[in-house]
Amino acid sequence: MGSWGTASLESDEGLDVLDALSKFAVDRQSFKLKELLAHYRELGFLAEDPEEEDFLYDNSAIALAEIVCAYIENGKTQYEALSGLKEIVWETEDLLELKQLVQQVLDNKGGERELYELWEGNQDWINHMENVVRILSEQV
Repeated sequence: MGSWGTASLESDEGLDVLDALSKFAVDRQSFKLKELLAHYRELGFLAEDPEEEDFLYDNSAIALAEIVCAYIENGKTQYEALSGLKEIVWETEDLLELKQLVQQVLDNKGGERELYELWEGNQDWINHMENVVRILSEQV
């Protein structure tokens, strides 16, 4: 894993998530979060079972949550690859699902989450994850 910061988007895997999103969003000004979650499952970035433990699934969920949180906070995406995107639309259940995926990594649900183990004890990572959960929670 190549990582240069505490955010999932500051890793090679996170950039793969962003690249897949830029391809998904090409020629779109808007998309539904529900469609995006389904698309990532089709690509193999997310598991069909949200409780499945896997480094890629966990990192992908957090990277997606970071993208959504940036949109929530700024009213637009902060990534040039998504510059044509004007709107991310969600239902409460979609945000709850995304929040659950992030929260279970932060809580090390299952006790063997590789991503958690890599960052365990790193207060900057914990603060970042708690902030992502907080931003998502405020929208539901």
